[in-house]
Amino acid sequence: MSFLFNNMTDIINFILKWKVQIIIAISVILVGIFLIFFKGEDNAETTLNNNLAKSSTNNSEMYKHGSNNQTKNENSASDSSDKKESENKTVLVDVKGAVEKPDVYEMKSSDRVNDVLKKAKLLKEADVTQINLSEKLTDQKMINVPSKNDTNKSSPSQITSAYTNGKSSSQSKVNLNTATESDLLNVPGIGPTKVKEILEYKQKNGQFNSVDNLKEIKGIGGKTFEKIKDYFTV
Repeated sequence: MSFLFNNMTDIINFILKWKVQIIIAISVILVGIFLIFFKGEDNAETTLNNNLAKSSTNNSEMYKHGSNNQTKNENSASDSSDKKESENKTVLVDVKGAVEKPDVYEMKSSDRVNDVLKKAKLLKEADVTQINLSEKLTDQKMINVPSKNDTNKSSPSQITSAYTNGKSSSQSKVNLNTATESDLLNVPGIGPTKVKEILEYKQKNGQFNSVDNLKEIKGIGGKTFEKIKDYFTV
């Protein structure tokens, strides 16, 4: 610095003369350094906070996804358990008629009529044409297997003859549990619509427990029932 100042006195004089400018310059430099330093820290802190927030969001989504999967798995397991329990429910079925072993059988609700008839062992003369063998069993269901030689099962010609005079006898009465569509159509006061309702009732409930069950069928009121009840038996 010899080419700028000849001695220390010149340096001191220079500083005194430009001290304000020098102080300002130094202040600016320090402020710049300060801003650069803390800006870098702020950026680092911001980046860190962003990373933490992102990580928290990812963890939350992972937890939510895992929770949803767990709920779905629990619901699926519950539905499967309920379905299994329903299929394994025990029901009691009463089997009568043309079988070797008429009895009350303990079955599963998933079993069919055919399953319980195998246990009861059908007789050779058993007539299962009017029985729905694929029907699922229900608790307290009664299955009355008719015989081909059943005297209650009259032919259409016998029924027509018996009703010619508007009267019926115990031998010619139609068995509601074994009657076919043609048998029912030959009964006075029974048309195709009522025949359909009777057959659907039998299919739905398994059988008629009494002639009075006819009153539960749509289209058969009190007056109609009184007119036709003597033509039927169970």
